[in-house]
Amino acid sequence: MFDQTIVIILIAAAVALVAFTLLNLVLGRGDSTKLRERLVERAIDPKNIPSKNAKQAMGSMLTRIGSAAAQPFMPKKREQVSLLRKQLGYAGIYSPGAIPLMKGSKFIGLLIGIIGGYFMGNATGNMMMYFPITALLGYMAPTIWLKLRIKRNQKELTLGLPDALDLMVVCVEAGLTVDAAMQRVGTELVIAHPAISRELGIAHMETRVGLARVQAMKNLGVRTGNTALQSLAAMLTQADRFGTSIAKSLRIHADTLRTSRQLAAEEQASKASVKMSFPLVLFIFPATFLVVMGPTVINLMKSSLMNE
Repeated sequence: MFDQTIVIILIAAAVALVAFTLLNLVLGRGDSTKLRERLVERAIDPKNIPSKNAKQAMGSMLTRIGSAAAQPFMPKKREQVSLLRKQLGYAGIYSPGAIPLMKGSKFIGLLIGIIGGYFMGNATGNMMMYFPITALLGYMAPTIWLKLRIKRNQKELTLGLPDALDLMVVCVEAGLTVDAAMQRVGTELVIAHPAISRELGIAHMETRVGLARVQAMKNLGVRTGNTALQSLAAMLTQADRFGTSIAKSLRIHADTLRTSRQLAAEEQASKASVKMSFPLVLFIFPATFLVVMGPTVINLMKSSLMNE
């Protein structure tokens, strides 16, 4: 009776979620959205609009589903929204629908974890073991993914910045301004280092709309949360204030970052011997002991000394 009640509740929740999502997709567009779409249709010729591919259509569908599922769980305080937006910025995600998608993915993951935990517990006969674990994993999966994305984005920014600074030195010495050098470097590094290319492109767009270069570089450091970019912004601010050579400052800063990266690599190499000691003691030594001492122990067991 208890199992049947749980199944009925889960099915009802799944049906309600699907119905709510479909209603939002079909009828959920507000008056402002409809007005915006009419203005876009009047301003742009439909013949010139490129057709969306399957990947873009799937991304739009996932965004709508996540937004619909996140409506009851959106944070009410501005501090919570600001904190989540800051974390998404550290991960390199600046889409307006990223916050609702994150909240909706938590709810969807929780629902999937509950259903999966029920079936796993029903199959193994241990409902209380799998049910809360899978539900917690489903709810925490988007947060874990975001933390991994932040770590990867920070690593990409740190690794790509010295190469970007070298190209900026070449551009500045060739006669380009710092703003033009950022635009050129961002265009050239779009394949090798897409993360640093994206951030330099955003900083250049801020300068084009009228923001001062000092403020744009400061925003670059605050937006990414990367210490290397923050130190670059501070260095360019000091060089602009005191009138020192931008090319020389960039070259020295690039050498400093490359030296720091080399020291970090040497530190990781020094830690490798300590990290290898645990698998060495737990796995390699017992296997070696069995291979070396195994035949001796077997012969000793078969000897007449043990048979007496």
